[in-house]
Amino acid sequence: MSDTPHTAGPPTGGQDRDAPEEVTVVRAPGPTGVTVAPLERVEEEWVTAERTLARYVLRHASLGGLIGALFGFWSALSPSLIPRTWWMILINVAMSMLFAYGTGHLIGYALRHLARLISLRVTAAARAVRIIRWLGYAAVLAISVGVWFWAIQQQRDVSRTVNLKRHFWLTQIFGALSGILAFVAVLLLIRTVSHAIHRLYTGVHRFITQPLLATSVFVVALALALLATNNVVVRTAANAVAHQMETVNRQTTPGVHRPTSALRSGGPGSTRSWASLGRKGQDFVASGPTAAQIRKVTGRSAMVPIRAYAGLPADRNLNTAAHAVLDELIRTHAFDRKVLVIYNTTGSGWVEEWSVSSVEYLTGGDCATASMQYSYLGSPGAFLLDRESPKEGAKALFNVIHGYWDRLDPARRPRLYTSGVSLGAYGGQSAFSSADDMMSKVDGAVWTGSPGITPIWNELTSSRRQGSPEIAPVIGSGSHIRFIPGIRYIDRDRWGASYPQWKSPRIAYVQHSSDPVTWWQPSLIWREPDWIRERAGIDTNPRISWTPWSSFWQVTADMAIAVSAPGGHGHSYHQELIWVWSSVLGTDHITQAQKQAIAEDLPKTIKGSD
Repeated sequence: MSDTPHTAGPPTGGQDRDAPEEVTVVRAPGPTGVTVAPLERVEEEWVTAERTLARYVLRHASLGGLIGALFGFWSALSPSLIPRTWWMILINVAMSMLFAYGTGHLIGYALRHLARLISLRVTAAARAVRIIRWLGYAAVLAISVGVWFWAIQQQRDVSRTVNLKRHFWLTQIFGALSGILAFVAVLLLIRTVSHAIHRLYTGVHRFITQPLLATSVFVVALALALLATNNVVVRTAANAVAHQMETVNRQTTPGVHRPTSALRSGGPGSTRSWASLGRKGQDFVASGPTAAQIRKVTGRSAMVPIRAYAGLPADRNLNTAAHAVLDELIRTHAFDRKVLVIYNTTGSGWVEEWSVSSVEYLTGGDCATASMQYSYLGSPGAFLLDRESPKEGAKALFNVIHGYWDRLDPARRPRLYTSGVSLGAYGGQSAFSSADDMMSKVDGAVWTGSPGITPIWNELTSSRRQGSPEIAPVIGSGSHIRFIPGIRYIDRDRWGASYPQWKSPRIAYVQHSSDPVTWWQPSLIWREPDWIRERAGIDTNPRISWTPWSSFWQVTADMAIAVSAPGGHGHSYHQELIWVWSSVLGTDHITQAQKQAIAEDLPKTIKGSD
């Protein structure tokens, strides 16, 4: 046996000359004989060891996409309206990087094809390429560090502006890293789904060779799969959530008890049982100031305020609920009071106590509030899954009560007002065809934190006087309709110019410039809104800027915690409602000191929350 290594000879005539040769290394014989090691096994082990998650992603990722994702990461850290939690940063980073990755990939794809079309080829020395690469790495690192520190400083500014503290360093680090991991995970999921779709099409095409027919069968199969997913997964999850919320609705809030006053729904002599009111309805009728509290705070005589409420009927008939509220108003002689307020609830039937109690204090209890539930879902669920019920409920409640009120003697009937916060403002305004229709039917209204998708709000904002900003539009001269971003802007516009006398009917739109519920709109994806471009915000970071797609997700994430901001910021409307309602009602006899006393006493009457 020779010690000389053997190599394969030239292929024989019957062999394919382009086929790879099988090479075997033969070592010198040892104590145990000859050892043979296939090169294929060595290569396979090497590839397996090298294929980590990071290498896999980088090896299969688009260079243009990665560059785009980097810009998406930087834009996701820019300031928005509310100081962020870690999961808000996660959402912003992941969604911004995904969109920017897709955009960068498409741009890179187009440039490659353009280069091929014009036969463009750029060459450079290996050393120059290395220098350019390392300079690029250094620039990316420097910009990322700069953006990182700048973003933390901006979050501090936002935190100080809305008076909401955050742990910036830990929140930013954990949120950013989680967002990057989420981006990678979704990217891999998209690749997996894309591969599965390709395999599905290949499988169909294997049995159906005609291209058009194969494509048709593939599209039908894919549509059926998506339909099944929606029916089985999405609807099952939605039904489970609705069932859970219905169960919660039947549970009384701890510490809340049935009222002892006959002037409250669910109390003695009421046509509505305590259990039928639902959790939020029980909170509403069990809350509020007593006549003694009102008298103590204002120093004037007071009556027991009337609160009429109906929960969602078992058959979900909103007209039935509206007539039940009317029955309660008639039973309690609410139409003999000075003021009647039709209040539109949020999704689960929640009523903003700051708004209702403000009216009760300011009128000395000579008022009645009518409200009802139209859904078991909370505001986020109703906003996403059911935007029709708020409108249908508001129309039913207003039409039934207004129809009865309109037949009464104008000299003896109460002044009629309507109100709502958030989804209640969205639904409440749908009871009217226009702002003029609203003014023809009520003596006044207070709409608080109206969502940006509200039609009448949009029409008024779009028709604002030239020069007035979107956060505080001036409608006409401000003699009937006023947008109020803060207490000091009740009688003057954003730039300090005084309004003329406020004539009846008085319509107030209360909205903070830091409220993402008001400023969220789908158009944020592709268009810069005026409220960002004008930079007229009162409690917003002046460095806030708009980025396609990213700004949409920033404001979307802000919405989730907008109510966590202190009163006067975000989606929390508290003390300012006392001053707004005082102006709308025309209670000039209430002094500033009395209003401040109401603001200090009112929180003691609040039970339950949204």
